Amino acid sequence: MASSELKGKENSTKTNDRCESYVPSVQLAEGLDVREVCSETGASFEISEEQLRDKENIDWRENFFDDEELVKSLRLGAGNGIFEDEESASEEDGEPFRKMARRMEDMTGDGGVLKMIVQPGIGGDIPDNATIVFHYSAFLEYLDEPFDSSYLRKKPEKNKVDSGNIIPGLNVAIKTMRKRETARFLIRPEYAYGKLGCPPRIPGNETLLYEVYIVNVIDDAAADAYDELDEKMQTNTTFEQRLEAARGFHRKGNNHYKEGYLKGARDCYLRAAWIMEDARLKNEAEEKQRTSLLMKMRSNLAQVYLDMKEPARACTQCKLGFEVAVAGLCSEDVMAKLYFRSGKAKVMLSNFKGAHKDLLAAQRIKPNNPSISAELEELYLKQEKCEAQEKFMCQPQPSPHPT
Repeated sequence: MASSELKGKENSTKTNDRCESYVPSVQLAEGLDVREVCSETGASFEISEEQLRDKENIDWRENFFDDEELVKSLRLGAGNGIFEDEESASEEDGEPFRKMARRMEDMTGDGGVLKMIVQPGIGGDIPDNATIVFHYSAFLEYLDEPFDSSYLRKKPEKNKVDSGNIIPGLNVAIKTMRKRETARFLIRPEYAYGKLGCPPRIPGNETLLYEVYIVNVIDDAAADAYDELDEKMQTNTTFEQRLEAARGFHRKGNNHYKEGYLKGARDCYLRAAWIMEDARLKNEAEEKQRTSLLMKMRSNLAQVYLDMKEPARACTQCKLGFEVAVAGLCSEDVMAKLYFRSGKAKVMLSNFKGAHKDLLAAQRIKPNNPSISAELEELYLKQEKCEAQEKFMCQPQPSPHPT
């Protein structure tokens, strides 16, 4: 038998051994701390009584994911350069991960986490204690399907750096990345699930391959730190501390809005506005920063309330934004948004005269904005329809009885 055939058979045996070693998953009575699982002593746990009563026989060697869904959702696999050289790797040393490792950079100094950048990111390094939104797929060696993937759940993961909620190696990996970066990582057992593994999907002493894509980086550490202060300490914070906290809530609100979580966005924007309203100002520079952020929050809140179909509250936020505006300190872009959103809210309230006034004010600031022009056209159509209805209602109605 040829050498490559022998090694291919050996690799196949390893794969089958993994499958045979899988055991049914269990439901625990309480959650486990990942850090305890990865420690030398391991972690103790208690199986749920409901799980013990379950008598069903399940074939745990079947695929965990639907093949068709994998093709649609995953970036990994054939044609992406990860496993396509597996045969040539087997001919050289029998281990595709080892061949891949030679092209990767050591992130920990001991070979525990190796990195290969697939697509460079943008922006600066990830700040300490930031919240990271990311997609990932995780693989065992010799297996073409992932044992875990956020793509299959169709929702990215969200985790705060150094929180202890993910395996240490993945935490190290993410801290080396930037927004919109895609990278691959080989993570050794001591930085993953250790000697015990995580049955049934992950055997013990297993090196893992992760491909990670950073969707967003939310620098909200200052906001979290502000929330941890008691009321007296919050009152005594400096303007700079308040500004950073408000910006943190602003970023959190923007992320909630992108995710479609309108109530969360509203609460964060309101929190940012309240923090800045109580700020003590020392000079014009601080007043300008306060005015700029407050106007943005009022404009954002107006949009959130429009999306929530609460036009009266949207009008209130626009009015508060106009009150904050100071000549020479306000942004034209934000002023245009305030007028535009105030106009939209008044259209929803059938206050066509007020809406027309606000939309024209927005158009004077942004004369070539197509959204403003479209909203004015819609306003004119609604006005015509309303006037036609009023005219019809004012016409004398024929008597129902013959004269």
